[in-house]
Amino acid sequence: MSAWIDIRYAARLLLKKPLFTLTTTAIVTVGLALTLYTFTLMQQLVFKPLTLDQDMPLIAIAGEFKAAHGTRQRVDPYHLNQVQADSMLLQNMSLYESAVRTVGRQGNEAISHKVHLTYAQWDLFEVAGVQPLLGRSFSPSDQQDGAQSVVVLSHDIWQRVFDGDETIIGRMIQVEAIPKQVIGVMPPGFAFPARAQVWQIMTQTRLEPANPSNRGALQAVARLKPDVTLTQFQHELATLLQRQLQALPQEFAWRADVAGGYLQAIPFKLSVDVLYQHYAILVAMILVVLLILMLTCINVGNLLLARVNEQIRDVAIRVALGVPQHRLVLQMMWESTLICCLGGLLALGLAHWGIALTNLAFEEIFAMSGARPFWWTLSISSDGVWMLILAVVMMIVITGLIPAWRALQGDINGILRDGTRGAVSKRAGRVNQALVVAEIALSCVVLAIAAMLLGSSLAAQQADYGVQTEQRLTASVRLAWGSYRWNGGAPEARKKRNDFYYGLKAKLEQHPQINSVAYFSSLPGTGGGTSHFEIQGRAEPVFSDNPMWNFELVSRDAWRTVGMQLLEGRDFNLSDLAVDSRELREQGSVVIINAAMARELFPEGNALGQRVRTLNGEGWHTEWRTIVGVVSDSVHGPTTDATSARHTGYGLMDLRPWRMNLVMHYRGEQSQAIAALRQAIIDLDADATVHDIQSYQSLIKQPLLLMAALNQIFLVGGLVALFLAASGIYAMAANSIALRSQEIATRRALGVPEGQVVLLFVRQALWQLAVGLTLGIGAALWLSAQLAGAMNIDPSSYVWALLGIPAFIVMLVLLATLLPVSRQLQAPPAEALRQS
Repeated sequence: MSAWIDIRYAARLLLKKPLFTLTTTAIVTVGLALTLYTFTLMQQLVFKPLTLDQDMPLIAIAGEFKAAHGTRQRVDPYHLNQVQADSMLLQNMSLYESAVRTVGRQGNEAISHKVHLTYAQWDLFEVAGVQPLLGRSFSPSDQQDGAQSVVVLSHDIWQRVFDGDETIIGRMIQVEAIPKQVIGVMPPGFAFPARAQVWQIMTQTRLEPANPSNRGALQAVARLKPDVTLTQFQHELATLLQRQLQALPQEFAWRADVAGGYLQAIPFKLSVDVLYQHYAILVAMILVVLLILMLTCINVGNLLLARVNEQIRDVAIRVALGVPQHRLVLQMMWESTLICCLGGLLALGLAHWGIALTNLAFEEIFAMSGARPFWWTLSISSDGVWMLILAVVMMIVITGLIPAWRALQGDINGILRDGTRGAVSKRAGRVNQALVVAEIALSCVVLAIAAMLLGSSLAAQQADYGVQTEQRLTASVRLAWGSYRWNGGAPEARKKRNDFYYGLKAKLEQHPQINSVAYFSSLPGTGGGTSHFEIQGRAEPVFSDNPMWNFELVSRDAWRTVGMQLLEGRDFNLSDLAVDSRELREQGSVVIINAAMARELFPEGNALGQRVRTLNGEGWHTEWRTIVGVVSDSVHGPTTDATSARHTGYGLMDLRPWRMNLVMHYRGEQSQAIAALRQAIIDLDADATVHDIQSYQSLIKQPLLLMAALNQIFLVGGLVALFLAASGIYAMAANSIALRSQEIATRRALGVPEGQVVLLFVRQALWQLAVGLTLGIGAALWLSAQLAGAMNIDPSSYVWALLGIPAFIVMLVLLATLLPVSRQLQAPPAEALRQS
């Protein structure tokens, strides 16, 4: 009964101060909603182990993450097989490789579809613990050399491409224009290992090489035995790998020197490149949200503490009348409990809304590529609800119990005797000062990081990539491997491939609405990924000291289509085709470089005729490439991407079997250009497929969409931090000054000039600013250094983050100091001394 009375009393107090109640509830709601949202995001994307409803989580055994390429290094299956044979801790393991391929009906290749295909060992589905909905899984006999090549379809491809035909089992379909037999259809939603739509069996020869090699690089997925931890297996893997590497031939000795180990055992979700590329940003998001939660607790605690200070005389009277202290604590905590519980309920709804928007954003981000990992569908789990409850309880303790405890630690007799709330003890004063310093530091970190990320994202969207994108259409053109085998670059294979590409270019350029067509392996503004290269005669003693570049392939006569210009030397021509593709390493080839590379590495203007080659520090290198031309600068990859490089080299696509992207400069309507492209492909070859058709502007924005979505979260966090900083710093400074109102009145009564009183508080504010900003800027610099490995931070954003944000906080703190002091100085000293 007494609890109900206390609750009603607390509710009446809150209703009497609606502005206070709305403000504190809003602060709690936003802080808890951000926390729940971030917890859900990180748990489902990263931290919750992938189990697929089995007891033991899945792990990946993969190579190190190559930051320069933005991908994990694929590893030699020779080592993976030895680990599986020798490990005492693995329950089972399977090898696989993911790729993009085309599938279609038998005899109807003109409507082939791009799919994400996984080449799999026979037991991949057994390791996953999921069996087909129709038909059967792979068997050991399927992967024997000479056996019928078989595939399993995802439920989505079965429905969308093959119309849900239940007689599909045993039928032949086309994969890369090669007949394959369908033996199964997987259940709805199954896309393991990440986004697979078709699974094809691999041959025994590829899976189990007799000796180490640089070919056939794969990845592995495994489950550990019950009660075995990932840490235990990592130790075992390091021991097994050390034993293997000691017996390797000299040409593979570099594998023993790989940082972190040639093979690494990690939670399976971290093996997905798109996640690992942004891992540092996601971790930074967690830290920022935790800081915002701390800001929330400080602000709400301070507001409630101010309320306690207003009621301190009432509390003192109750203590004097013999009311037990625990009863008073509970009475004062009910306000915090009501506010935090209401804020928690509202936070649940707000977080649910944010998660729904994020799922829609993921659909947009991966709509073109289809590369969304199957577990990237968010929903609030029971773990998230329990986390929210725990956060609410924590906030009740911090914002309710601590102010109540502080109120009861005061000098009750002194309060009753003086009848004032205008004096403050030294300890209370120090606590208030510390809270202001903490508020300044936390606000500085959150706002600075948000400014860096938002500024860099905005700069990337407005960046000049060195090309013209208006009235340009882009597409990926795939030639079915079954019809266009490279055969090591044999002349007839190379001619067939090049005849198609240049035949399509000529046919399109005859269209009245098409100005020109070109091919790039990655168009400027996309791609990225850097490698070391050396200049002949100028190789660095240490491999990693050699410069880095991005190497791309282009067609002949490519530059005008994207608005680039040949500045020096010559373009590629037919004479460059005289090189035999099978003897490139001995004969060498030609390369055209960008202006920045020519200017910075050949400052004397002697770039033409110099020879360069790509190398990887593992004994591998390309042929020597002779520089024959210099073109205007362009940027491959988003400017925020750490894999983007200032130096770019362009080789001739005619000599290599790389996948190519088409760019078309057209006039008139885009829809007519798309129709012309599709028809030209069909007319030339039914085994060719065109996909990912979009404008050049859309293509450049595509890699930025995920970063932009993450930055939206930082934007919300920054706005919340801005609100918390403005309200919190002002409230704490005003409360601190209000607690010293009697001191101010006493000084004025003793004749101290008002200017000196103001200066007293300004000096205190400057001291708090110095300490808080030092801590905040230091923490922001440390966080930005961690982010630098995942993205390039725009230099101008540093100016805003490290100068603009501190200047804003300085202005805020000074205003929060001067306005309350001015109000105190407007009241007569006698009135303040009589205040009770």
